[in-house]
Amino acid sequence: MKLAWIEDLLTLVDAGTFSRAAVLRNVTQPAFSRRIQLLESWLNAELIDRRSQPIRLTPIAERHIATFRALLQDVHQLRHSIQTESRYQARVTLATQHSLTITLLPGLLQRLNRHGISHIDFNVRSDNRDECVDAFMLDKVDLLLCMEEKDDLVQKRLPHALRHPMGRETLVPVSALADDGTALHCPRPGQVLKLLGFPQDSFMGRTIRRTCLGAATRLTPIEVVHESIFLAGVKEMVKAGLGMTWLPFSLVQRELQAGELTDLSQLPGMHTVQFELGLYRHRDSNCAEASSTVWDILTTAPQAALLQ
Repeated sequence: MKLAWIEDLLTLVDAGTFSRAAVLRNVTQPAFSRRIQLLESWLNAELIDRRSQPIRLTPIAERHIATFRALLQDVHQLRHSIQTESRYQARVTLATQHSLTITLLPGLLQRLNRHGISHIDFNVRSDNRDECVDAFMLDKVDLLLCMEEKDDLVQKRLPHALRHPMGRETLVPVSALADDGTALHCPRPGQVLKLLGFPQDSFMGRTIRRTCLGAATRLTPIEVVHESIFLAGVKEMVKAGLGMTWLPFSLVQRELQAGELTDLSQLPGMHTVQFELGLYRHRDSNCAEASSTVWDILTTAPQAALLQ
């Protein structure tokens, strides 16, 4: 069976007639008709009802035409993937959490592009922080970029991994503004504070619960009105006035400067949390040379280019 036969069949379905399909396939009509017959012979099934005018697919062909299309697409995708991979000497994958994909990663990708790594197939895996760390620890990715608490670095669990500091990030409590310019959601005596939270088993949920909520709950009762692991989505809900939360400063810096959000960190009980940003690499990997090349580019940037 030839791939061209499936392409012929789908062209015939789209064109509606043997003559138009033959023109589109750049062959004579008799030659095109024979190729359709060869496909039918290989399948041992009739695909075209030639007794009807205009032509129609047989019932069995009707049931499977979508499968033919999917098969052709899959084969072309496989061919493209193999051709793409063959152009590179090695593949390097970096895992990083969703928020850093938005804030820090674009600048790092620009740096890689400026240095030129056309010989390396560089991929980014954006996921939840815990999943990124797990993928790195299981050697499923070559590099890891993540937020860390100073007293709980990933390096403690992977002492043989290389670590490079990539700056710092600060979690700040934020809220939308009320019409009078004050915070829409903040601790007020006798009022319940609406919180947009994060799942308790997530990195953000664990951190905020341990370092922030204790002081806040001593001032006011807190109601968690929504939980999500996607920081960018939580930011939009804060902007919509649904509640307050803690978010990375780099993620909300533009909204704070534009007056769309307000920083609550000067209020009682509204603590900030500082994170370290770490880039990790395995000392030994299947693509050690390529990983080292990417690592050297990413770790030689001036400190001013990193998040502070």
